[in-house]
Amino acid sequence: MGRLLRIVLTLIGASALTLGSVPNAPSYKMTLNVAEDVVQGYDRSLFKHWIDADRDGCNTRSEVLIQEAVKKPKVGKNCKLIGGSWVSPYDGKKYKNSSKLDIDHLVPLAEAWRSGAWKWTSTQRQNFANDIDLPEALVAVTLNLNRSKGDRDVSDWLPPKNICSYINNWVKIKVKYSLNIDRKELTTLSKESEACSIEIEFVESDDDSSSNPDADTASKTAIPRPEPSSSSNVNSNASLPVITPGAFCSQAQAGQKGQSSKGVTYTCKTSDTENRLRWRQ
Repeated sequence: MGRLLRIVLTLIGASALTLGSVPNAPSYKMTLNVAEDVVQGYDRSLFKHWIDADRDGCNTRSEVLIQEAVKKPKVGKNCKLIGGSWVSPYDGKKYKNSSKLDIDHLVPLAEAWRSGAWKWTSTQRQNFANDIDLPEALVAVTLNLNRSKGDRDVSDWLPPKNICSYINNWVKIKVKYSLNIDRKELTTLSKESEACSIEIEFVESDDDSSSNPDADTASKTAIPRPEPSSSSNVNSNASLPVITPGAFCSQAQAGQKGQSSKGVTYTCKTSDTENRLRWRQ
């Protein structure tokens, strides 16, 4: 019987922070298989996207823009968005014109194909390409930044800001869709684990026990985690954590306050037009 390498990742609930850990923040374990990419056969047309799933006149792109607006736009005829404002979580830039934004598949379609979607049905690929139920899956971001990202995974591209949030969300999406990670991704996760509060445990097991990463036959090697530093930017002596306005925050942070680098106070909350938690005034 062959051997299958799996990893168990423990993520701290405060995924919007870029440094340090949060005392008493909940953690959750996610398991991913490590496997080589399948590169043959990809075509973007295999992932039908920007559909109007609920037939309300607004396609997926528009739905994401409406959900993620920090200031609600008016929705006109044929779902034309009038007014509104947005903050790109990848670089913190603010926009009042939605045409300056791209909707990023945080895990690119080509990367999804390489890591498992090659064996999906067309319906499964369509659901992935239009997933507005998982808030992290589709993100309104600066257009040229998304174009520079292309179809690269975390081993080749990370955003200028909110790297830990990006990595946490990458893992969430891959877990939801049972997508593999390759060894270069694993190397990046290992490298970024200290700053991003990600604990990684390697589990090598027989194929027939792979559904249970805690099986008695598994051989485990844990990456030791350092003790939290007293110089962390989030500690019991800090009045408020430093956050990026408009960036996503976690359920564990709902209702909590943070401050921007300019000292402006924000709250982790939803809005009238979006059920995603962000740092808002």
